[in-house]
Amino acid sequence: MAEVAEGRGENSKVPGAVSDRMRRWGLTAVMASAVTTGLTVGMTVPLIALTMTAAGAGGALVGLNATMPALGVLVTAPLAPWLIAGLGLVPTLVLGCLASAASLVLFPVFDSMVSWFSLRLGLGFGLALLWVVSETWLSRLALAGSRGRMVGLYSTFWTAGMAAGPLLLQVTGLAGEWPFAISAMLVLLAAVPPVLGRAAAGGRQTGSGHRQWSSALFGMARGTILAGFTAGFVEISLFSLLPLYGLAAGLTRADAVLMLSVFAAGGFFAQVPFGWLADRLGPARLLIGAALVGLMAAAGLASAAATGWVLWPLLFVWGGVVSGFYTLGLIQLGRRFRRAGLTQANVLFIMAYTLGTLAGPVVAGTALELWPVHGLPLVAVVVYCGFLLAVISGREPRHHGME
Repeated sequence: MAEVAEGRGENSKVPGAVSDRMRRWGLTAVMASAVTTGLTVGMTVPLIALTMTAAGAGGALVGLNATMPALGVLVTAPLAPWLIAGLGLVPTLVLGCLASAASLVLFPVFDSMVSWFSLRLGLGFGLALLWVVSETWLSRLALAGSRGRMVGLYSTFWTAGMAAGPLLLQVTGLAGEWPFAISAMLVLLAAVPPVLGRAAAGGRQTGSGHRQWSSALFGMARGTILAGFTAGFVEISLFSLLPLYGLAAGLTRADAVLMLSVFAAGGFFAQVPFGWLADRLGPARLLIGAALVGLMAAAGLASAAATGWVLWPLLFVWGGVVSGFYTLGLIQLGRRFRRAGLTQANVLFIMAYTLGTLAGPVVAGTALELWPVHGLPLVAVVVYCGFLLAVISGREPRHHGME
């Protein structure tokens, strides 16, 4: 496979002559920032939803507000390469932390829905910068032989932070300014490790202009872009709708909620193993394998739900495959792109994922309503088939090293 060949040909040293000690500092900074940022996101998603509900907002309005961070990502992410080129990785990350913290601090100050929508959009702006910088920096620092494990570890830390966020709300409470202030403090703390490890970030990157955007846009492997879209579409659809599917399939309310826990547990434990396998087999072939496993899991979901015990291992494996899709796509990005082109490629990957998160719940929710027992898995089958057909039908360029 081309991926394996690329892995052998990659320089064992990080571009920019980063020393081993600096590289370790940089990776530690990225991992620590991932935990803190994940914790902030895990807190703010339920906190804002419950705050708006307590203020009298209906479900539709709360749901619409929840799309604002995704829209903020779509608007902001294309600007990130220019900010990174002008400011550098760490200053851009600090800017994202400041924007996110300001939005959170101001949220309880205002009581109008218009203000809350604007602040949620500002939160998406800040988180987009954090997202792009963290993953770009991670891909620059990770060495060829251990990139998969580093990306898997990064995803695990992020997921752990997300899972711990709602638990922290049990300590801070849900009323008043205090939980928002704690969230703002956490997102500011996410900037501390990168600032301490800023020597590993290198200097400013020049040449992030329109010409390189065009090269990244048309030269990037289509499988990597589609992997991002597929990851966002399937992951958010299942996280949003699995309990509703369980009720439609005849499960008890407790078992319907347990479906989501088992699915999420599979995603948490799969990241490092997927990264380890990617270092040995290459992410491209693993993406195809993951799509096939996901396809089989979706096709067998209705039968497993009717059978009983088979449902739980199926959900655990499927959860690992769904979460691993993003991890594998990010690993493949790091192999295919270098230096200046890496930021633009990572932006495209993030935007594809975000578009998937916007489209997935709408399409899958409509299918679930029209065909309660088979609609949700049918949509997943169609998405996986589309990914497989697109990847298998076209041969991708082996490498886009825009130095």
